[in-house]
Amino acid sequence: NRSALPWEDPDHDENRPLRIYYLAVPPFLYASICGALRHSGTRANDDNNILAPLSRYVLEKPFGRDLTSCRALCAALAEVVRENETYRIDHYLGKELVMNVLVLRFANVCFEAIWSRFHIARVEICCYEEIGTQGRGGYFDQYGIIRDVLQNHLAQILALIAMEQPLSFGADDIRREKVKVLRAVRPLDADRDLVIGQFDGYLDD
Repeated sequence: NRSALPWEDPDHDENRPLRIYYLAVPPFLYASICGALRHSGTRANDDNNILAPLSRYVLEKPFGRDLTSCRALCAALAEVVRENETYRIDHYLGKELVMNVLVLRFANVCFEAIWSRFHIARVEICCYEEIGTQGRGGYFDQYGIIRDVLQNHLAQILALIAMEQPLSFGADDIRREKVKVLRAVRPLDADRDLVIGQFDGYLDD
């Protein structure tokens, strides 16, 4: 159902079948899975064939461990899928509280007028969990909790809270304002800005 899609897809005719593949798997599997789907015939090779279903691939973060591995992953994906077929997502943005940030800021007259450094002295973004690694030790050992939470979930929330009002709520306009915020953020110094710890029992998980 085209109207039910949470993103803009101008290439898709609402009367044409659309297959969505949600890949909540380790990133190193993305290219091989997408390639297997393509070669199995489940992916339409011709967007002009109105009878063939279109394919879209939803990819969960993280996208590699660093810039180099991210670029390598994007290059591998480019060999098997087109850019307009892929959606890179952070599932944390689907939380109701996070989704309401833009509405709270820009559709609320009370807050919109005072949401600035002249009226707000400090902002704290906290992420609490009631559990430890609990079976996720291998994942965190590979990517790290800082890569998994800080530079993804919390950086996204930071951008939503600090960004200027976008021209529209379209994906491109929101992303443009987020990028402005992230480019303005001072890089953190591990010795001066951070206190780093480790879950009890992490090494035994």
